[in-house]
Amino acid sequence: MTTSAAVASVPRGASATTSGRESFWALARIEIVRLARHPLLLAGVAFGAFSTALSVQELGAGTSEDLLGMPVTALCVGVPAMIAAHRLTTAFRRAGEVVETAPMSTVTRTGAMCTSAVVPVVMASMWLVFYYASRNRIWMTPEWMLGTLSDADVAMILVSHTAIAATGGTLLGIAAARWWRFRGAAVVLVLGVTIWTLGSIGSFSAEGVPAPWTRWIRLFTPLNAFSNPAPDGSGHDTMTGAPGWYFVWLLTLCALAGLAALLKGSEGSVRRRLVRVGAVLLAISALTYVLAAAGGNSSPVRTYPDGHSVVLTK
Repeated sequence: MTTSAAVASVPRGASATTSGRESFWALARIEIVRLARHPLLLAGVAFGAFSTALSVQELGAGTSEDLLGMPVTALCVGVPAMIAAHRLTTAFRRAGEVVETAPMSTVTRTGAMCTSAVVPVVMASMWLVFYYASRNRIWMTPEWMLGTLSDADVAMILVSHTAIAATGGTLLGIAAARWWRFRGAAVVLVLGVTIWTLGSIGSFSAEGVPAPWTRWIRLFTPLNAFSNPAPDGSGHDTMTGAPGWYFVWLLTLCALAGLAALLKGSEGSVRRRLVRVGAVLLAISALTYVLAAAGGNSSPVRTYPDGHSVVLTK
């Protein structure tokens, strides 16, 4: 019923470009509202706010936290947004004949769905605004815990944990719903992303793992903190790789997810243009990933509470 109402609400102007643009933004607004009202996304945001409140309470009690090791927003906004976007896109696809009567192409309708990513992005960015507004008053992460990371590196890592995670999760959910038609696709998607991320980070961030493995495999995940506490708790390790290029690589992944969603159902010259853009994006993505893995620290660097650092060669 929601999908039918969405399609029916799209203006049916004459044939002018302005009318088509108005139709697109009318449907985009509907998709944005649908995602903003989705119970799963709202529950995730509420849980994230609760987790943040607990962290703030612990900090007030004198407990020190590693800020970069707390990707709470990626888990509480990015993942729910991915599932919610998948479910809403699947429901839209099932509209069948009603959808086909809409005065716009499949690519245009999918593009309107992709605009709904603005909702989780705004929600995730609220955590980022809260952090910077309360920095050095509530979040008292000692400087030595940031190791060799610059302020710019920290900012890009935090944005990756918030706005980029929310964008990528939403677009990936839409793309998966467009291409996967089997029952349980959402479960497979969540498990795949979780295993991909936690498995790689857990396996290739531990002490003793060869540096080349951490450079080329650990970074091939959509979430990385570039920071890891020493096993004995005596120091903090700054991991290998270049956070700046990794940030750009994540942007290319978001763009590829959106492009994949648009590609499904495209035809003719539109499909050819999408394929050409996709080829360019893939090349840029590969290049930025190589720069992310090859740049930055060549080996983990351990920083101690007194401020001195040593390069870990094993």
